[in-house]
Amino acid sequence: MSLVVTFDARAVALPGVGRFVTGLGAALARRAPAHDTMVVPLVSARRPRGWLGPAALADPAGGRRVRARPFGVTEQFELPLAIRAARAGVHHSPHLSVPWSAPAPVVLTVHDLFPLTHRRHARSAAARAYYRAVMPAAVKRAATVVAVSDFAAAQLEEVLDVSDVAVVEHGVDHQQWRPLDEETVTRGLAVVGVRRPYLLYVGTTKWHKNLATLLAAVGPGLPPLVLAGPTPGELARAAGGRVSGARALGRVADGVMPALYCGAEAVAVPSLYESVGLTALEAMACGTPVVASDAPGLAATVEDAAVLVPATDAAGWADALERVCADEELRARLTGAGRRVAGARSWERAADAYLEIYRRAAA
Repeated sequence: MSLVVTFDARAVALPGVGRFVTGLGAALARRAPAHDTMVVPLVSARRPRGWLGPAALADPAGGRRVRARPFGVTEQFELPLAIRAARAGVHHSPHLSVPWSAPAPVVLTVHDLFPLTHRRHARSAAARAYYRAVMPAAVKRAATVVAVSDFAAAQLEEVLDVSDVAVVEHGVDHQQWRPLDEETVTRGLAVVGVRRPYLLYVGTTKWHKNLATLLAAVGPGLPPLVLAGPTPGELARAAGGRVSGARALGRVADGVMPALYCGAEAVAVPSLYESVGLTALEAMACGTPVVASDAPGLAATVEDAAVLVPATDAAGWADALERVCADEELRARLTGAGRRVAGARSWERAADAYLEIYRRAAA
């Protein structure tokens, strides 16, 4: 008899986690039949809202609709009902929405422990209290905990004393993130009104993204910095008003992002904390050189395929970006190494690993 797994796909609108839900969810749909498994997405009954907006898994075929939004009280009632209605033998929570009374073993994916390791940088006191209460409880209730990287697994053991953790690395959607021809890049850049040359940052303005250091590094002698994600107002607040030499595009549609990556002289990832550098992986898959901070999870993601800089060394960032822009031999080496590192990852491989984890959890 086939194993039925419910997959909570309601977090498609969140940054980072939304990429995971979309990439893994689509791969699970492709790979599940080969594992004698049926994966039933639990999708929002209402239009997804949030940082990423509507996403690919907002209405997948065969999905069950759940009215409760992630992290709300009502999901504690609705998720168990949806799991029972699907007759699921396993439930996969890609974030922290683990039901208190799940009628099936729960596989929980933990992306990072930033809300616990850097509590004072939570977006609000309420968020700080929420994560402090919910994250340890979710990990405790899960039958199987999966970390997205060795770094995240080590933090689970260090912070929450959880040692029996599986590690499944993020994949890369190579149909979307790939080198493009010049005509396609030019058309994409025209959509957002960006001219070459430019440096690129992709992400949010959260404290750990370390935008202040990057902005301090960008100056005369370097191409202007283009930021995909932050609005001008968000950038001004995060930078304390210092935004000279930088242009914030706001939210950029996924259809334009590959061109934006491919047209950049380099992609800068200055984060103080990352479990996985998704932006770096996407840039490397597109064949664009990456300059990244030496934060442990990020350094492990890029391996030898990026120039690493001490996270808060603005002078070091300026020097590294200048070298990458000027040195064609270095650019070629980074491009080749980046495509190798990103090419080793796929969502199909991640899906196969999760499908085996589901089997073990059900047993």
